[in-house]
Amino acid sequence: MSDLIRAARTRARLTGAQLAERLEVTTAAVSQMEQSERRGTIQLDTLRRALAALGQDIRLDTAPSSRYAPFAPSNVTDEINRALDEGRPELALRLLTHAASMIAENPDRFSAESLEWRPTEVGDHRWEQLFRAVMSDAIPAGRAKPNWATAKRLPRAWYPFGQYPSLKARAKTSTPAGLRALNIMVDERSLARA
Repeated sequence: MSDLIRAARTRARLTGAQLAERLEVTTAAVSQMEQSERRGTIQLDTLRRALAALGQDIRLDTAPSSRYAPFAPSNVTDEINRALDEGRPELALRLLTHAASMIAENPDRFSAESLEWRPTEVGDHRWEQLFRAVMSDAIPAGRAKPNWATAKRLPRAWYPFGQYPSLKARAKTSTPAGLRALNIMVDERSLARA
């Protein structure tokens, strides 16, 4: 469903133990809250209480139903976090590139608000920069880029699939220039195939 607690905790630079202390619960209880939120099974009052301890409040809203809603940045972020939590980076890349292609191919189906609204980030800062770069490139020229869509250069080269020597070798020669400038090394074929 969402990742609001973990995102707010990260922005506040608090550990799970520190949030647990504020809530007067165990660290395991905080972990359980974050997991149940990602699964979509958290109770609303529990979510509100956790966010209040972080100086945040929840905002509920409605949006028109659309078959393109799953590809909006806010929804894709949550799915990528879930895939990475499960140790499935290939799925995370597939989710990202598919959503980006949906935005690029159907720009009129995404309102400025649906592209701008993004309450959480990808938990891994390297994947967050990849997300920002790929999604920013998907937004057609002439449309305003959301505030979150500026990627930052990583301090050193990062190979999301460095555990596979063949993919790492391919990435060294076929990473798109924009990603290479950010020190994100993903070969063109992996981006296209995902």
